[in-house]
Amino acid sequence: MSEKSIAERSVETLKWIQREQKANGLGMVEFDKVPDQSAVRFLLRKGDIFEPQQGMIKSVTELESEDEAVDAVYDSSPWVWRTPKPKKKGDVPEPYQFLPYPDWSVLPSAVAEALRGMGFSGAPFLYEGYSYRKMAGGALRRKMIGAHSKETLLAELKLIGHTNEALAELEQKIQITIDDCRGKSKEITEVSISADIVYHLKDNSFSLKTLKNRL
Repeated sequence: MSEKSIAERSVETLKWIQREQKANGLGMVEFDKVPDQSAVRFLLRKGDIFEPQQGMIKSVTELESEDEAVDAVYDSSPWVWRTPKPKKKGDVPEPYQFLPYPDWSVLPSAVAEALRGMGFSGAPFLYEGYSYRKMAGGALRRKMIGAHSKETLLAELKLIGHTNEALAELEQKIQITIDDCRGKSKEITEVSISADIVYHLKDNSFSLKTLKNRL
């Protein structure tokens, strides 16, 4: 199955933003929380969304149909929602989406290739707003906590003007942090790499707090 174009993804992302800004009561959404960062920058360039204040975005138009927006977010077929059994009393396991092996043809080629070579205990593969893991019988998918993988974070920083030397130094600092935090996700949820960068241990994703010079 071919991957969606940026135009198709931007339509879905716009609906997501419209729904979120209505549901959260703020009338706007944090830039870094939008799952598809490429699509949101595309929407900014088109003028379909704007930045009412630093780090926040807002759709120019409101939802045409709440049902239509909900369908766009929650219609995940052939992915199936699952909730794991609690390991002990008081646990509230986080639901995830499951895709059995026979349906892997719907996966983007980059995801399928990464999952085929992945062990069951390997680090998740991050792609277009989701984290993917290989598991018995198929694949597990969850929304990323942060907006970036390490690779897309470095690419984004290069885009907004960081030098190769600064990026190399930052990449080394990030890798040291990842190594130091390995196996500690139950004790620590996130670590600040710098004033603008936060590392999320659970899925190895990153948040970039500043919106300055992104376009």
